[in-house]
Amino acid sequence: MPRSRRCPVPILVLVAVVTALATGLAACSGSPRLTPPGSVASEVDLTGQTLTVGGKEFAEQIVLCKMTIAVLQSTGATVVDRCDTKGSSNVRAALTSGQIDMYWEYTGTAWRLYLSQESTIADPRVLFDAVRTADAGNQVTWFDPTPFNNTYAIGVRTDIAQRLRIRTISDFAALVRAGAPEGTLCVDQEFTGREDGLQGMLATYEMTLDDKSLDTREIDQIYEAIAAAKPCTFGEVFATDGRLNPLRLSTLVDDRGYFLPYNAALTVRSEVVARAPRLALVGRMLAPTLTEPVMRQLNERVSAGGRDPDEVARSFLREQGLIG
Repeated sequence: MPRSRRCPVPILVLVAVVTALATGLAACSGSPRLTPPGSVASEVDLTGQTLTVGGKEFAEQIVLCKMTIAVLQSTGATVVDRCDTKGSSNVRAALTSGQIDMYWEYTGTAWRLYLSQESTIADPRVLFDAVRTADAGNQVTWFDPTPFNNTYAIGVRTDIAQRLRIRTISDFAALVRAGAPEGTLCVDQEFTGREDGLQGMLATYEMTLDDKSLDTREIDQIYEAIAAAKPCTFGEVFATDGRLNPLRLSTLVDDRGYFLPYNAALTVRSEVVARAPRLALVGRMLAPTLTEPVMRQLNERVSAGGRDPDEVARSFLREQGLIG
């Protein structure tokens, strides 16, 4: 029987070195990708690009931010995570100063807060086009908008609204003017100072809230507060928030049309778009999938179900075939 042949030790060492070098070169070339490719990667190759993605601190924004990171990774980009930044103005400042390259913003927020426009545009598409055109002068590019509209709203427990016969914000204003004990409102600090926030709403609906009727707290605390009707019966909420259904909360009709449309879109520094123009396809392929029922369900999985935003985002993207 012939004896088995053994490789001399130096040859084994050489093979190991060559293998290590090959692995290192593959890593340097952008492979393997942290997220498996899907339909977006078949259209967009961002290998070699390093992109920083930001987002605000509430559930919807974190989910959108994590979605963007996963999709970009699937196209070969290296992505820096800057999700969960507190305050709209802080995230916007990070974008315009170049600290981040992109984040999801809402048309109504940009129109009032960043572009300082006082006119009200009720049509979502007209507002988007106006915002996109105006913001181009700030070197900010708006990608395609989502179908969902996460407008501000005034929330109340459904059974209380039925008992008090409150259906609109005008009904709530009448309750406040009548001095009813239920005429109380919870808002967060940002809403009190925004151009599209509390003061404009109070003026539009001709009502005044004193210190006993107005409570300021963190946005995540407002939902539980109005579900308990303590310390507030009514509160500032978001139309696509995932806690509305589980907590059996209703939103009042904005019968005087104070709140603008707040459709979301990925906003990107124009310099970044210039160097990677196919980035626009990311927004074009992702945004249409985000309808109002879908976004509320995704938010509910995080806010009410306690699931990890990154896992929720990636699970949805895989279902859509956008990533592998």
